[in-house]
Amino acid sequence: MAIALSMVKATNGLKHPYVYGVLVFEVMATFVRQVSVLSLISIFGAATTTMRITARKAVTLLLSYLIFTNPLTEQHGTGLLLIAMGIILKMMPENKAPTRSPNLYIISNNGKSPAQEEKISSENEDDDKKRLLV
Repeated sequence: MAIALSMVKATNGLKHPYVYGVLVFEVMATFVRQVSVLSLISIFGAATTTMRITARKAVTLLLSYLIFTNPLTEQHGTGLLLIAMGIILKMMPENKAPTRSPNLYIISNNGKSPAQEEKISSENEDDDKKRLLV
């Protein structure tokens, strides 16, 4: 009973009913955000989704400085610059030539290189032609 009375005191009864509307709106917005993030993770992967969320937070922080005219210190500017550089570097493609492992030959062709396999297959074809003629 004491808990119920303290809850009524804490919520101030129904003096401010708009608070309940705001609370319901916040719950719905949180649900939509969580579903969106989970769908982004399933489509693009966790790293890309984290990068997108970090970029959104950086833009929100920058807009707060521009809109509310908060002082932008050197530390804030450096942090925003580092975040932007990290996102740009992550978006850049990696210029690596595809490499083939020599172990693939061992697994797929019983230790023979493609040239050796081709020579053996051509010898087998010649043997098959000779057999047909006999």
